[in-house]
Amino acid sequence: MKSRRDFIKTSAVLGVAGLLHQWASALPLTDNHGNILPLRRLTRNGEKVTAFCLGGWHLGNADNPAVAEKMVEMSMDMGVRFYDTARTYRSGGSEELLGRFLVPKYRDQIFLMTKSPAKTGDEAKKHLELSLKTLKTDRLDLWQIHTINTPEDVDQRIENGVLDVFLEAKEKGLTRYIGFTGHRSPVTNLHFLKQLEERGLELDTCQMPLNVLDPGFESFQKNVLPVLLEKEYGVIAMKTMSGGSMIGRRIDTTPEWIKTEMIPDVVKETGISLAELHQYVYALPVSSLVSGCNDPEQLEHNVRVLQNFKKLSESDMQRLEELVKPFAGLIVENYKRILS
Repeated sequence: MKSRRDFIKTSAVLGVAGLLHQWASALPLTDNHGNILPLRRLTRNGEKVTAFCLGGWHLGNADNPAVAEKMVEMSMDMGVRFYDTARTYRSGGSEELLGRFLVPKYRDQIFLMTKSPAKTGDEAKKHLELSLKTLKTDRLDLWQIHTINTPEDVDQRIENGVLDVFLEAKEKGLTRYIGFTGHRSPVTNLHFLKQLEERGLELDTCQMPLNVLDPGFESFQKNVLPVLLEKEYGVIAMKTMSGGSMIGRRIDTTPEWIKTEMIPDVVKETGISLAELHQYVYALPVSSLVSGCNDPEQLEHNVRVLQNFKKLSESDMQRLEELVKPFAGLIVENYKRILS
C-alpha cells in the first residue's frame, strides 16, 4: 500500500497532472465558444479534459427541461467541456437531455462520456446503439463499463462478452476510449485490473469515489489510485460529497436499514466547507472531478471552486482527513461494501 507521498512521486514520473499542477501559472485556454477551464491529462496518448466534468445523473433529474438547457448553456459559458451520463441514468432521460441540448450544438467542442451497466455482450451492444441514437452522435469519446459490484460480477461480465463488446467498439471507432467505473469496493476494482492484466489488456480510464472521507474506510485512494497511476489510467473522481450523504441526505444508494435521522451532516458538524471538499479532490492526482448539480446555483458554485482554485498542502489534506475521520463508514459512504 502506498502513501500519498509515494503516489505524488508516481504522478510526477508519469506526467499525470495532479498535486504538482500549478493552476496559477496555467495559460488562458479558449475555443470557438469562449474560455475553457483548466485541462488535465486523461489518456496515455495525451488527451486532455477539463478538470471539472458535469455529472449527468442530476441533470437528468431536472423536472423542467428548460432548467437542464440552462445548465448546459451555463456550463459551456463557464468553460466546462467534459460531460458525463449513462444509458440507465433516469431510464435514458439524462442521455435524452444531452442529446437535445448539448451534443447537436457543441459536439466538436466537448468530450462526451456515457456508460453501460450491461451484464451480457448482447445487452452492451443494445446499450451502445441506444446511447449513440439518443445522444445524436456517431461516436463517443469515452464509453465505460458501469458499476462493477463484486469480483464475481466482473468475472461474469467478462465471460458473458461485455469486455469483448467494449474492445470491439473502440476498434471500430464507435468510441475513442473505454474504461470502467466501480464504487462498491476497492477489492472489485483491483480484481478487474488483475483480470485485464492477465489478458494483456489495459483500458483507458477508471471512475471511482474519491473524497475526504475515503481514506478512513475501504479506501479507493489508498488501494486503487496508486495502481491506476502506475498503469497510466485516467482517473475520474466521483462522489466528492459522498453523493450528498455528507450533508445528511438520503441518496439513491442509501439502503433501507439506514434511517434518514442516522445520516450525520458531516459538513455542519465539522465546519468543513463545500469548497474544501472539492479542493481536496482536485489536490489528488486525478484527471477530472465529476460533479452532479441539482440546479444552476450549485453548478456555478462548483465551477467557481476550480476557477478560484486554492492549492492544499499535504498537511492541509491530513487535517481535513482527521476532521471527518469519525464519520467514515457505511452510514455516510453507503455506496461501499465490505468484501474480503
